[in-house]
Amino acid sequence: MSIFLLVENSDTAGAPAKLLKELAKGDFTQVTITAEEMQDLPEQSTVVTYLSDTALVNVVNAAAERHWHLAVMPHPKMRHMRIGFGISNNLDEAIEDFRKAAQPATVDLLRCNGTPVMNAVLIGESAGLLLGIERGLNWWERMKRFVGEYRRLSGYAPTAYDITTQKNKKISTAAVGIVVVEHGANSSLSRKILEESSIQDGMLHALVLAPQSWLEMLSFFVRTIVLRPSSPSRLPSFAGHIKTSELLISSSREIPYLIDGATKSAKEFSFTVIKDAVSIYPGRFLEWSREVGSPKEIHRVQSLPSAEARRDLILKPLPYLRHAATEDFKDLFLILRENARSTPAFMVLMILSVLLAACGLYADSSPVIIGAMILAPLMAPIISLAMGISRQDQSLIVTSMTTLGRGIMLAMGCAAIVALLLPLQSITREINSRLSPNLLDLGVAVLSGIAGAYAHARQEVARSLAGVAIAVALVPPLVVSGIGIGWFHWEVFLGALLLFLTNLVGILFAATITFSLLGFSPLAKARRGLVVSLAMVAVISIPLGYSFSRVVDAQRTAETIEGLRVGDIVVRDVVATRRSGRKVIRCNLVCPAENDNPWEHAGSCNKVYSTIRKRLGEEAIIEATLIYRSD
Repeated sequence: MSIFLLVENSDTAGAPAKLLKELAKGDFTQVTITAEEMQDLPEQSTVVTYLSDTALVNVVNAAAERHWHLAVMPHPKMRHMRIGFGISNNLDEAIEDFRKAAQPATVDLLRCNGTPVMNAVLIGESAGLLLGIERGLNWWERMKRFVGEYRRLSGYAPTAYDITTQKNKKISTAAVGIVVVEHGANSSLSRKILEESSIQDGMLHALVLAPQSWLEMLSFFVRTIVLRPSSPSRLPSFAGHIKTSELLISSSREIPYLIDGATKSAKEFSFTVIKDAVSIYPGRFLEWSREVGSPKEIHRVQSLPSAEARRDLILKPLPYLRHAATEDFKDLFLILRENARSTPAFMVLMILSVLLAACGLYADSSPVIIGAMILAPLMAPIISLAMGISRQDQSLIVTSMTTLGRGIMLAMGCAAIVALLLPLQSITREINSRLSPNLLDLGVAVLSGIAGAYAHARQEVARSLAGVAIAVALVPPLVVSGIGIGWFHWEVFLGALLLFLTNLVGILFAATITFSLLGFSPLAKARRGLVVSLAMVAVISIPLGYSFSRVVDAQRTAETIEGLRVGDIVVRDVVATRRSGRKVIRCNLVCPAENDNPWEHAGSCNKVYSTIRKRLGEEAIIEATLIYRSD
């Protein structure tokens, strides 16, 4: 086989000795890469290259025109050809792949404005977005890239692009960058992302990167640092994917771009894929023999900004938070305004949920109470009120507060009537659990408010609203408060009312912030409502903090005493509470059953009591049960 070795002028005598030695086994000629000498090479020649990326551009063009069979060896300045065509970075492996190949593979060639693309074209700011598109960057190199891009993050300004595919599909959007590759098997754009990607299907892939906020960008940067560049399994949420055989991208201004690392600029980018253009001995990382993907065009562009959102983003620095366009929240506003109304259905569901909750509380039945939580409609006007506060919509605020007030009065009134009619006045476990709220309950309310607002804003997660209703439990504390009124038991009334107010304030505050963060209102517009909500959270946190400190003290007391041994008596199952300002400790005293004289153990209890008080360092009421254990 006649082989020609192409080297650059400066490398005429510098080709690796092992490569020259290997080629010397056959009939080969070493050629300096000049236009004249390349033109002298006959068609169908086997051409081995030891060239940089820059020099390979002309060689690939010539190979496509003269039907050469290329065998590419890894040159120190050859990065993009190596990545795009799966060439090993190890010379021995590359020589081995060339010798073992039965025949060259015919692969497609992507061109950008007539120039061959060996790896990728990065238009606009996408070079910074796709940290580590080159395979081989380690974690530290990606981190340095991240820091460099983060400094410029606030300056990113989306550019208007008009995109036309081979089948005349037109897309107008605003993006910070576009990445175009012929296939995705050998870069950070793995085939997990670019489905049906092949170097033999006559198609190209374009990723349009269009984040609409600073936070979206930052989130993507962090993920690309934490994950390896070859590991993503799906597109970023703000990216669009286009698969086609021809692509025209245009802009009204000059756009900088990188084509295989070379910096250029243009207003228009014409991409074409020439099928079966280049015959090449495949590298070990080029998956050319697998089944060719479908030639069908793909347009996954639903997430790209268009119309009003596109106009708002063009040529302005990205906002810190995404601003929802009118089409994004029109349907949500209609739903929230409907939810804010005090309809007959709302009143009926309110009464039924109150009666169901009352039955569960009296019967000490958690499943029944959970059913009442799901049935209760009280969450709807609270979320509507949060949106009204966020957007300072007075009409929505008034309607929501009116409905909420009616629901509260109806719940407490029905519960009080039930308490007066029923001859039951014992505080069950379920009632007692709602009398001492603490900061943990406020945390639950805040998380539920975030979840409730998010579930309303994102239709695909609306099914989670039942779970939110269970988590926050609005109706049961209202019912317990009403029971306290019916019993004239003000400690029950105030304790349960504090829990309800905790839930209400926490949900309002968190939901208002969530709606603002989701772009439904600028934070500046919601400032007044947020300040009021934050003040209410601060006020209500005072009794909750005190209650939480009592919970912490009770747990520490139990941990201090649990397992205490005095003689042959062991303290078990300690529960610490407070009654009338004094600490009360309930526990079991476990002792062996060998002694038949219970009075002897009863006398030993006094030693246990004094030991407990001494260990606690304070007086306490101790209520103990003596248990005999038989081993």
